Amino acid sequence: MSNNDVPRTAVVPWETVTDAKGRPAWTAGQLREAIAHLPDDAPILVHTATDEEGACDDQIIVDAGHGRVDWGDGYGMEEVPLFALECYRHTSDVLLVRPERPRGDLSE
Repeated sequence: MSNNDVPRTAVVPWETVTDAKGRPAWTAGQLREAIAHLPDDAPILVHTATDEEGACDDQIIVDAGHGRVDWGDGYGMEEVPLFALECYRHTSDVLLVRPERPRGDLSE
């Protein structure tokens, strides 16, 4: 049996992948549609859920691509079919700057 005949890593049926609230995992097409209106230089922030209910860590995207895995079965490294965004916590304390403006009248 050659390496070309050996089964490779596959993705579980994507429609079965959900979060704890039952929300389905997005596809590339859904992400592409969601950001289609943004200019090319628009920053994107990732809110990563934490163990605390309703809390999240803000992370920045620093890379993207297909990872690699070695299952330890003697076939070595192989490309993972899932495309991933690599995120890290940013180093600045805040990412938003409050505008200097007069206090608004919210009673209207």
